[in-house]
Amino acid sequence: MFGTVPLTHRTLDDYRAVLPEERIEELRSLAAPLRGARVLHLSVTAFGTGVADMLGTSVPLMNDLGVECHWQIVRAGEEFQQVSRALYAALVGGRYVTWNSQLTDTWLRYNEMNAALLDEPFDVVVVHDPQPLGIRSFLPDGAGAAGRARWVWHSHLDLSGAQEDVWLLLRAQVEGYDAVVFESERFAVRDLPHIPAHTIPPAIDPLGPRNMELSREAVYSVMSRYGVDAGWPIMAQIAPFDENNDPLGALEVYRAVKRRVPEVRLVLFATIVPEDPVLRTYFDRVVAEAQDDPDIVVLTDYSCVGNVEINVFQRSADVVLQRALHKGFGLWVAEAMYKGRPVVAGPGVGLAEQITNGETGLAAADVEGLADAVVRLLREPELAKTVGAAGKRYIEERYLIPRFVADYVRLLRSFA
Repeated sequence: MFGTVPLTHRTLDDYRAVLPEERIEELRSLAAPLRGARVLHLSVTAFGTGVADMLGTSVPLMNDLGVECHWQIVRAGEEFQQVSRALYAALVGGRYVTWNSQLTDTWLRYNEMNAALLDEPFDVVVVHDPQPLGIRSFLPDGAGAAGRARWVWHSHLDLSGAQEDVWLLLRAQVEGYDAVVFESERFAVRDLPHIPAHTIPPAIDPLGPRNMELSREAVYSVMSRYGVDAGWPIMAQIAPFDENNDPLGALEVYRAVKRRVPEVRLVLFATIVPEDPVLRTYFDRVVAEAQDDPDIVVLTDYSCVGNVEINVFQRSADVVLQRALHKGFGLWVAEAMYKGRPVVAGPGVGLAEQITNGETGLAAADVEGLADAVVRLLREPELAKTVGAAGKRYIEERYLIPRFVADYVRLLRSFA
């Protein structure tokens, strides 16, 4: 048995304020044939990622629908961390990873070890990360209840630019699965023609600590604690500090805006402090670039900030910036939009899925274009209000967790 993740109690009735009664009843009816089915979700971590956020909410809701749903974490040692970081970097693209037989051997050995721990009967096993993808191959059909389960790989990465040698290694494992799930059709790989593919976009939890309503007093208190004056216009980028999200580019946009709006302040919020040495060097460079400007506030989890603080700075920003996003969705963008904040976005497939330029946000491809958009929103409050409201409606319609749960119910029903 793996490490079982403790879950917060959550029911669909909790969402009556954001979900019409008829939608709740439709979802209960849709899930009725699945009552009693046993489903296992496997991931590599229980916190700090979008996957963990979605599972932490959707698993309790699936149980509320009558599905016996479990979430467990695979076992991994220190030597596996190098494999994990290399695997992730190779799949999302951006920099070449030297993959070798030693990494392959370590990856397979840990998958075999974890396969031996899978000793409970399940009807469906969903693997949410590439690291444990090989477990299935060590459980041949008919070898106990785990081997007879239906297996699903839910890829949360944009694999369109994956490194070929590493993808070929994974593909050999995926070919034994019963279904694959991608967050967008544009993230999918095309060389799995015999495996049913599903699209399930990600979602945010409107009731979670990053999105729940906060009083004005609470917002001002947190801002004051970190030296941010609510009286000045604030632009914010809230994302991991890595090249994919381009915080150095965000600094360039801020400086271009400041030449025209001198009173603007920038909040850079690193949602994750990287452990990878290459990414950590980049992180340190961003911090060094920002530290000489008193109008830039850099916050990280090293500063003892967490989900509530992210909520506060998304709500308090006059404009939320996302400089670039070449992989995945970036749910922090959806969170800002859900709060009615106008978003200015750079290039990226995940951003294009969320931002319709001039409607649900503003988009541009370079520093000057992004700066122009930020300045326009700062100087035209009615436009900012209109764009923010449209973005909020868009997220409410497409990216809230009950829709994610409904998509999963349909996926499970496809095995009937």
